[in-house]
Amino acid sequence: MTYDLRTMELEFADAPVAFVGLFPNPSTRAEQIAEFDAVYGLSMSLQPDTSGWAERLGALWTPEVFVLDARDSVVYRGRINDRYFAPGRRKNRTRRRDLHEALSELMAGVPVSVPRTDAVGCPIEGIKIPLTKD
Repeated sequence: MTYDLRTMELEFADAPVAFVGLFPNPSTRAEQIAEFDAVYGLSMSLQPDTSGWAERLGALWTPEVFVLDARDSVVYRGRINDRYFAPGRRKNRTRRRDLHEALSELMAGVPVSVPRTDAVGCPIEGIKIPLTKD
């Protein structure tokens, strides 16, 4: 996960793309965010979701990514890549870099070909996970 994010931060550094890491769980403490930052070394801003973005976007999982266009419309929602297929369970290698593909297509001015994938992670605190996928 973080390899892809660090790579994308560098690759899209000169593009009009802003990476922001929001921590939606109310129980997340500032020390935990600082520890995450120290371990993974991402350049993006990491902060608690005090503005309610996760709720407004309908986020269910952590991690779950959203790509918004210039009009703040969601053009991609889901996983970073296909490495994890269940919480804590991963494939030997990444085959599809979904977030990278969505950003590349958006920057090329073409519609995102796969606008939604299933995020794999832990449920966000207080969120009721629907029994069926929408």
